[in-house]
Amino acid sequence: MNTNTTIQRAKLADAPTIHRLANEIWWPTYEDYIPHGQISLMLELIYTETALKQQMESGQYFSFAMRNGDPVGFVGFQPKPSVKTIMRIEKIYVYPSEQGKGTGKLLIDHVSQAALAVNIHCLELNVNRSNPARAFYEKQGFVIVEEVDIPYYGYMLNDYIMQKQF
Repeated sequence: MNTNTTIQRAKLADAPTIHRLANEIWWPTYEDYIPHGQISLMLELIYTETALKQQMESGQYFSFAMRNGDPVGFVGFQPKPSVKTIMRIEKIYVYPSEQGKGTGKLLIDHVSQAALAVNIHCLELNVNRSNPARAFYEKQGFVIVEEVDIPYYGYMLNDYIMQKQF
């Protein structure tokens, strides 16, 4: 892993940076297996600056992976509302050029430390069943606990729910 990569907590004022990163990362990450209309819709609903600020104000934490002072990825996480013993990774994205460099692992380790700080010993995330990132999550110790099909504005999210106990 590059030792120039650090984690930096995001603030409300960082919503434009998260918005930019999401738009730059989502297309090359998902365009091969998620319909383009669905990508556009999700970016419009979840990653506008207003939506991101609302997520932060309602308790979701965001952190950046910073390489040489520049953000190269981010994670959004919060205790699961219905099960306070689980920390949900709601979003975790790194530039394709960062994959394989330890950046995603660094973000997951950061969330694990945040979870431990509030006595939570389980991480959870959803991953699209066609997403090759599933293998990365398994390498990090996540296991599939459920297969779900979630209706989403005329689309169907075909996901695995994965958890990691620690």
